[in-house]
Amino acid sequence: MTRSRITHRRKPVPSPADPILSSLPDPGYLFHLRLSRTPLVHTSLDSTPGLNLPAGANPASERVSVPASASPRFRFPLPFDPLRMLAGVLSRWPWIVLGTLACATLGTLAGIRSTHTSFSLTVSLIKRRMPPIVQVSDGGQAYRPLDLNDATLLATLLTSEPLDLALKRSKNGLNPNNIKDLVEAKQLEGTDIFYITYHSPLNAGDAIDFSTIWAEEINTYTQRLQQTDAREVLVILQRKVTDLEIKLAANDLEILNYCKEKNYLGGEAQVSAALTKLTQIELQLEAFHIKTATTEAQLKYYTTQIQRQSPMDSQIKVAKEELANLRATYTDANPLVQAKLQGIEYLNEQVGKLGDKESSDLDIYTGTSLGNSLYMSILGLHTEQLEAAIQIQALEKLYQSTRARLAEFPEIVSAYDALKTKGHSLGVSLNLMTNRLKEAEIVASGAPGYWQLFQTPDPRLIIPSSRVKKPVMMGIACGILGAGCSVLLTLVCTHRTQRRSVLECCSATGAPLMAQIPSSPEPATRAAIDQLWITHLAPHRNTPAHALWWTPALDPVAERQLWTLLATAAWNDCRKPLRIVDLTPDDLWNDASCPDVLEWLGANAVPPATPCAITLLRASYLPQGEPRELFAGSKSWIAVVAGNKYSLRRCAESRSLSDAYLPPCSATLVWAEPPVGAIRSAVDVLSSTLAKRLS
Repeated sequence: MTRSRITHRRKPVPSPADPILSSLPDPGYLFHLRLSRTPLVHTSLDSTPGLNLPAGANPASERVSVPASASPRFRFPLPFDPLRMLAGVLSRWPWIVLGTLACATLGTLAGIRSTHTSFSLTVSLIKRRMPPIVQVSDGGQAYRPLDLNDATLLATLLTSEPLDLALKRSKNGLNPNNIKDLVEAKQLEGTDIFYITYHSPLNAGDAIDFSTIWAEEINTYTQRLQQTDAREVLVILQRKVTDLEIKLAANDLEILNYCKEKNYLGGEAQVSAALTKLTQIELQLEAFHIKTATTEAQLKYYTTQIQRQSPMDSQIKVAKEELANLRATYTDANPLVQAKLQGIEYLNEQVGKLGDKESSDLDIYTGTSLGNSLYMSILGLHTEQLEAAIQIQALEKLYQSTRARLAEFPEIVSAYDALKTKGHSLGVSLNLMTNRLKEAEIVASGAPGYWQLFQTPDPRLIIPSSRVKKPVMMGIACGILGAGCSVLLTLVCTHRTQRRSVLECCSATGAPLMAQIPSSPEPATRAAIDQLWITHLAPHRNTPAHALWWTPALDPVAERQLWTLLATAAWNDCRKPLRIVDLTPDDLWNDASCPDVLEWLGANAVPPATPCAITLLRASYLPQGEPRELFAGSKSWIAVVAGNKYSLRRCAESRSLSDAYLPPCSATLVWAEPPVGAIRSAVDVLSSTLAKRLS
């Protein structure tokens, strides 16, 4: 076979889709848009540098720019195939059955050894929502014990104290450390009824006796709870009552001192008395003022009258009569007449001098009976006037002091009322606390408890325990545990197998399934290869586009067998050889001869002039130089993997190169060893079906 640089002339690619891949079943779900990549340049075999185009080819189609197309992807959420693991588990079913039976037998024997006959008796208790308490006052809310919720009350049924006391009273000899394993409690849903159950390991009589005592001790225990709570409240209330009494006594003492200090007896009577007194003082002042005015008028009148009753006027009158008698006898020149005239003149001068004297000097007007009487009256009036003045002065002082006292009353009354209000408030609080104290004393001396016996222990309700139930339950539980351990061991064993399912192969490549080819037996392999040729390659043998077959995950022996059988199928179909352009020449055929029905060309080889069935591109590693341009320009490629752990590992290692230089993988060709066993084969069919459905 001659190797030379050839150039191919090809028509432009009519569609970005690969005709080889277009024959995959249901291609509608094999592709999705690869939005994260830039448009790739597709270079067909005919436009590859280093390959000669035949005559008549169009050089303009040497490179055709193809936009990024929808790329088929395979999505599976798990890193392993659960169906394959299930097949590994089911294929080892004798071990699972053996482990299950062995553990179930051991559990049953242990249940039989630990099963003892017991006598179960259930007693019903009804909850008191709010225990009735005597209320000693009409006001305020009476003291009541704490109303516990259902969960707390359920906990009181299984407390250690009533159980220990019931054991002491029943004297049945049971161990107090194990008593809680023999009792249980529960609530009837939606009701206030609770059930306590005792599983007596002795006899029916012990079940009745212990259940009766236990129910009594439970209620006694709750009574002690209420009494303890009441005693604590009692101490608080007693301290509060003492404090209120001290405050009330201090307030009373403060009121007393305040009343002494302010001379206030409390109430409105003292204010009314002060107002009455002020009114009386005003009336008395008015009366004395009137009396003073009256006395003044009388004094003026009496003074005028007494001044008219002067003795000198009488002497002047007598002297004038004597003068008249003398003049009747003598002339004015007579010494007697002159002496009388001088006497009268003297008397007139004295009368004039009396008119110039003060009114208090009225004693000069005495001497006559009327003058004496008027003088005595004037003296009496002067005395009354002086007394009235003194009374007015005293009343005015009393009036001012009374007015000042009345002015102090609003502040005094306000402060007094505040003290009285405070005392009243303290008294009300003291009365309320005293009543609550009495109620707490009632509870502390005799609490009713939270429970009331609803259904007494009845011998007819005793249920002997079953000797079968516990062994069966333990056998089932141990059987399930043994089955789980057996399954876990089989899973570990399944992980050690080298074979991998089609589902895991597609998940490793990230591409949908193209075909599954069994590596043995040979008739099945040939039939699968013929199906691959007829279905996927033969319909497109005259199309110009070619897909890259990526084979680093396939070992040389399996790959030579694949190409040989594929070339044989092509020759049998159209009597033309299969042409493979190897972009990465390696030692695949060094230790074996290439069959005649297969044309194996290098990237720079000159193809023979004879026609071929179809031309495929092959690469097993990243080429160097010019072939890398063709490798990087491939639009679609097929990952060929073997269904074993090592092939998938090599596929995962080569993903970094393929992701860097190639678009997403278009399809997966699985070369797998058939599973061994009917269970594995059936599950492998399910795995293949699932892979096809996800493709």
